[in-house]
Amino acid sequence: MFNKLIELYTQGDIAQLSSNVLHSTSWKQHDFTAYGNMQIEKLWLKSLEQYGFLALSKKQTVQGEAFSALYFELADDETGQSVSITFFLEHNNVHIKRLHAIVDTVKLAKLLNLTPAQVIAELPAPDPLLLSQFDHQMHPQSYHAIPSDICDMPKDINQVMTQWWNIWQEKHFASFVNIYHADAEVTISGFGTNQGYSALRKFHLQLHNRMNRNYCQLEHMCFDEKQNTIAVQWHIDGDYIENGSFNRIRIPITSIIRLEDNLIVEECFQVDWLAICKGFNLSYPFV
Repeated sequence: MFNKLIELYTQGDIAQLSSNVLHSTSWKQHDFTAYGNMQIEKLWLKSLEQYGFLALSKKQTVQGEAFSALYFELADDETGQSVSITFFLEHNNVHIKRLHAIVDTVKLAKLLNLTPAQVIAELPAPDPLLLSQFDHQMHPQSYHAIPSDICDMPKDINQVMTQWWNIWQEKHFASFVNIYHADAEVTISGFGTNQGYSALRKFHLQLHNRMNRNYCQLEHMCFDEKQNTIAVQWHIDGDYIENGSFNRIRIPITSIIRLEDNLIVEECFQVDWLAICKGFNLSYPFV
């Protein structure tokens, strides 16, 4: 299924991937959910218009049982620009039940030589988000899920991922040095790729300082034992501060992590910043 997803974008092979889509399949992209083959195909065609038929320059897979994930980058050899996409999917090894695709729309704007505002204007209208879905007042009373609650992993891997999650949920900044390799390759949507965790730590602080009452929530995880890769689907809720006003928002995130010797050596932090700006009527840059 990974190859079919890649070939959809690199070769425009719609027919091949269509065989894995059911009438009940949901495909979420830019915070808009399409259902069934006809709606989903419209998303594919728009993606092909924007960044189809480019060269595959990088990929990372996480093959799980019920959930799997794929990250890849497509590059334009002429301009040197690229775009990255992450897929987190629920499946039965034959058909896709649900899929959430996150595109780095900041890089997409550079690839298309457009301003962020021009890309935002072309994005589909996002799904409505009910306030009851993220009630901050309930969080202090709620149980805070941890990785072992939603994913079976070996003990040593679980310990690393628990510390990773505590960095975000509990703001345990001291854990960075414990679980990241000194030369870890960390890619943050809209911020590029850096060696080491310093840029990620700085981003973490900047993001949380722009939000009040922020809360991180796990959704799904999958673990690939052969490759020592983990994918985490999660989100941050909070009151975003802009021009002295507060906007209650949700930031959907997919993190793709690769471990060596129980240290994180590669991480992709994928967010669709421009879809968030459109959905909550915020200005860019977000952080």
